[in-house]
Amino acid sequence: MTTTFPAVRRHLEEAYRLLGGNDELSERTRQALDILIDALLAAEYRAPRRSATIIDFPAQPKPRKRGQMSSQPTGK
Repeated sequence: MTTTFPAVRRHLEEAYRLLGGNDELSERTRQALDILIDALLAAEYRAPRRSATIIDFPAQPKPRKRGQMSSQPTGK
């Protein structure tokens, strides 16, 4: 199982945001979270990327120009 770095980072950033106090414990915890978030970002971009599967879609028909006859009955 691989780590979901973006989800972990969002949770750490939310914890950082919730520590809004000016007391020493809040400030020290924010500093520690800041270090963790930076380390997580470095690990996130160092991790190997999984390759993507490219799906070919069929070509879309060109839209008809206004006034062009249709081969479909109009229902009249």
